[in-house]
Amino acid sequence: MTTTAQRPLLCRKVVAMLRSNSFSIGDKLPGERRLATMFNTSRNTVREALCNLESMGYLEIREKSGCYLKSKEGRINWEMLRTRKNPAAFRQFVETLALVAPGLARSQAARLTARDMARLEEATVNISWAIVNSDLPTISHRYITFYLTLAEVAGNDYLLLLMKELVLASRNLQSAAVGLSEVQKDTLFALHVELFNALKNRQPDAVEDLAKQCMQVFARLVLPEE
Repeated sequence: MTTTAQRPLLCRKVVAMLRSNSFSIGDKLPGERRLATMFNTSRNTVREALCNLESMGYLEIREKSGCYLKSKEGRINWEMLRTRKNPAAFRQFVETLALVAPGLARSQAARLTARDMARLEEATVNISWAIVNSDLPTISHRYITFYLTLAEVAGNDYLLLLMKELVLASRNLQSAAVGLSEVQKDTLFALHVELFNALKNRQPDAVEDLAKQCMQVFARLVLPEE
């Protein structure tokens, strides 16, 4: 097998080794000679594979020192984020939405057409059904879809891509919350209706404040207490 053909296979083997419990972030890897022996290949192939893994975000190569484990996941990308399911990822999802949603809603309050409001009204109805059914995963998905609609109105490609990726991520994320009380459901629905009406009445200050309140209640619903 040629060096070029060996390199991807060796990269996968090294990544598997790095993801084992015997390695922690910051640990130094065995030297090139030792790795070549471990994987029955040449030092040149090892060196090329390590350089590839550094460019992929797994390793940090320090001159005259060696290779150190930087990340067991490699460089973060959208595909990786879409497949995350744990509660920690869910928290990051909610934090991201909470940072973006109020500013997005405020910026579009004066630009919404009758057609835009019809779409937002439909999204609000979908949120209400998810709330009534106490369906946390669907509530999350419906919420981000509401803000995706606002991003589409904004016409900002970067913002639109972010919202689309959050929609995709919301389908896999798993909440660690135990459920919704009647008071929580009523509060969330009432605040969101107020937000919708503020958008309809073109009230940017009220829209921003209500979006923040909605996200605070939403976070309390879907995230476990720390």
